[in-house]
Amino acid sequence: MNVERADKFMKILTKSLLLVVLALGGSIQAYAQDDSWGSLNSKAVAQSQQGQFTAAIATEKTALQVLQGTAAPLPLDMAAIMSNLAWLYSTQKQYTEAELFLQRALAIKEKVLGKDNKDVANTLSQLALVYRQNADSMEKRAATILASKSH
Repeated sequence: MNVERADKFMKILTKSLLLVVLALGGSIQAYAQDDSWGSLNSKAVAQSQQGQFTAAIATEKTALQVLQGTAAPLPLDMAAIMSNLAWLYSTQKQYTEAELFLQRALAIKEKVLGKDNKDVANTLSQLALVYRQNADSMEKRAATILASKSH
């Protein structure tokens, strides 16, 4: 997949993910004993829509900490926040961080939903995209280094 197609796919994935997050935001809060993480998650979505990705990452990390601190954190809610964090990191070209959060989200989803679930497949697709983006980034860096050393 070339860079332009990957960027286009990422934009479509971004819009889809934001719609899913917005759709789940209201229902997720009803299940958590402490719904402040849900408010933080909504704030992070709003920040990302405004292009404030660094702030959104900080807010989403706080939401994850709050959720983990509830009496009975729901694993799929934690996986959703981790997927959000992965997307936010990938928008900042921080693919290693994105990969780590997607791997954690994938492990949770596989354990809770089973390995043949559609949500697991979506997370695998997101992880594959991050791998491709990271590879493209590394290839560009290597080419730049090699070009500068040939002079």
